Amino acid sequence: MNIITVKNISKTFNDLQVLKNVYLEVKKGEVISIIGPSGSGKSTLLRCLNGLEKVDEGIVETGCNKIGMVFQNFNLFPHKTVLENVIEAPIIVNKIKKEEAVNLGEELLDKVGLIDKKNLYPSQISGGQKQRVAIARALAMKPDIMLFDEPTSALDPELVGEVLSVMKDLAKDNMTMIVVTHEMGFAREVSNRIVFMDKGEIIEDTIPEKLFLNPKNNRVKVFLEKVI
Repeated sequence: MNIITVKNISKTFNDLQVLKNVYLEVKKGEVISIIGPSGSGKSTLLRCLNGLEKVDEGIVETGCNKIGMVFQNFNLFPHKTVLENVIEAPIIVNKIKKEEAVNLGEELLDKVGLIDKKNLYPSQISGGQKQRVAIARALAMKPDIMLFDEPTSALDPELVGEVLSVMKDLAKDNMTMIVVTHEMGFAREVSNRIVFMDKGEIIEDTIPEKLFLNPKNNRVKVFLEKVI
């Protein structure tokens, strides 16, 4: 069953076409990594999936799915504690009682390994911990699918692993995920499929083994030789 179907979408900013007739199907429980050079349209595609950008042409079918999103920069409220950041949306948007939200928030912070930081403020925790809070915050809305837009790109190298570990756990829990990433090891290990984009188009969409060991497209080969 498809949880998202993208049918021939295109998107232009000013005179620059950033997406060109993109077609993509995402099934429930799949983990899809989107890779490719900077400026290839990866992040714009994610933003079209959750409605942050409107497509110029084509259709994005998501039904009534709840979509969670984790950005490069954590976008936490600096004046609220870690726990308050996680429970804000469930209380305001989902109208759940504070006690229920606190229980959910603590459960999710425990899941991402940060229950001991619940009363700290974002300025008091590391970048990797902030990103894990951002993941817990997105999960608090009980999404059907999680979108990750280069979630480790703003982190110091030694903090990347703790965020990827949380994402691997989500994959094991069968969370449907689309991940724009430069972490090739993660993409290869966790993904059901890897989508390679270049100049606004999907060049390859296949299983990790085929893409990394025997890419069909020469553009993919050149890219992988540079990044691996």
